Amino acid sequence: MKHNNISFFKAAVIQFSSRYMNVLIQLILTAVLARLLSPEEYGVMAGLTVFTSLFAILADMGFGAGIIQYKQLDRYDFGGLLIFSFILAAVLTICFIFMGFPISWFYQETEYIPLCALSSVSVFFNTVNMVPNGILLRDKRFDVIGVRLIATTVFGGVIAVVMALNGFGTYSLVWNVNITAISIFLWNIITVRQQISIQKLDILKSVRLIARYSAYQAGFSIINYFSRNTDHLIIGRFFGSIPLGLYDKAYKLTTYPIQFIPGVLGSILQPYLSAYQDDKERLHNYQMLMVRALAIAGAYIAGIFGLCGHEIVLIFYGDQWSACVPLFVILSLSIIFQMVMNVTGGILQSAGRTDLLFRQGLAATTVMLVLLSLGSITGNVVILTVFVTCAFILQTFTVAYYTTYKAFGHTICEFLKPVAIVIVLGIVAISLPYITKFILYWQTGNVIIDFIIYIFFYSLSFLAVFYLHGDIKQFISLLKKKK
Repeated sequence: MKHNNISFFKAAVIQFSSRYMNVLIQLILTAVLARLLSPEEYGVMAGLTVFTSLFAILADMGFGAGIIQYKQLDRYDFGGLLIFSFILAAVLTICFIFMGFPISWFYQETEYIPLCALSSVSVFFNTVNMVPNGILLRDKRFDVIGVRLIATTVFGGVIAVVMALNGFGTYSLVWNVNITAISIFLWNIITVRQQISIQKLDILKSVRLIARYSAYQAGFSIINYFSRNTDHLIIGRFFGSIPLGLYDKAYKLTTYPIQFIPGVLGSILQPYLSAYQDDKERLHNYQMLMVRALAIAGAYIAGIFGLCGHEIVLIFYGDQWSACVPLFVILSLSIIFQMVMNVTGGILQSAGRTDLLFRQGLAATTVMLVLLSLGSITGNVVILTVFVTCAFILQTFTVAYYTTYKAFGHTICEFLKPVAIVIVLGIVAISLPYITKFILYWQTGNVIIDFIIYIFFYSLSFLAVFYLHGDIKQFISLLKKKK
């Protein structure tokens, strides 16, 4: 699979390398900022992020995916979409400024009024960025995207640290987002400026070309937003800023491996696999290969997080965040399921079935909202976290139904069976190190040394179990066959 002289494998390597560097940088910045800012300040930012995330979805409107899917779009169409994005950006920015008042009432915190006004900067630049970012992905410019990701993360992060050191609190986190959004837009527009023409504009024609495809994509994104953020809304409204800050930090830690592995694959799938949108069987085979590989990777990571949750939180956040350890360990149980679900969106987009993606998102969100409602009744954030994890597990069934069965005509069991096998093997692999840690309670007293020792013994156990079962050899042979 080669397009524009960049193979799928090379694109994956570039994305993995840049995402790995970015995650490492984010962890370092987070470790610094977590020691400069309080759980309450992070809780306020988490509450704000719930709404900026919604506006980021409204800003894209599924046009990014539409630009990738429709190869017939030309520079004049891009110009029309860009002008449309500026009009939309102005509307969304004004709306978000005034959103500060209802958000302040919802959280019962007046600080959200000036914070929303300040955050409107990122709302504007995220909106006008949808066209140049879509063009970069369409052209498979993953080298540019990778360098941009690292540079803007460092730039915004350094500014946030400097501001936090000078007592700006939550505002330092907001400026981090603003500076990053501005930098990404400027970087992108300079890179693709030759591919955009604002002459011969026909804005409505350009929008209509991708409207139907993008509408389903936007609908899925909005529904998925509520699935992913309702937990933060409930905790922020009924539990307070401190529990929200603790939950958000635990949640963010579990998302790093998802960003790094399936997140990377998801970002490059559609630009390449959209060429096979009429070959459903090939798309299904690619999906099942990724499901198996991601389930194994998820089992390994979930085992580390479950075994070393205490050590990980203390290393990255410090002692003041120790209360989020049980939340982190509980959420880590869902990593396997989140990993295998994360790439299915790219598969359905490549198949041109954003309608099924929308329906799958609707079903998954319903599951999440029902369980969140049950968990919120308890008034206990730990129990609520258990319900969130159960929701992620149940959502796997909705993904299996709409991708494997509805899109490709295969049985649901074909999707679920490899995941179930990997979970059983993962439990076997973690048993010995788990017994060593919690029954014999062997520790050196140094969290970093303990962390390294536990990972070493767990890795040996994991490799032994999966090697004996034949998964490693089978996966290598499948990779060779796919080349």
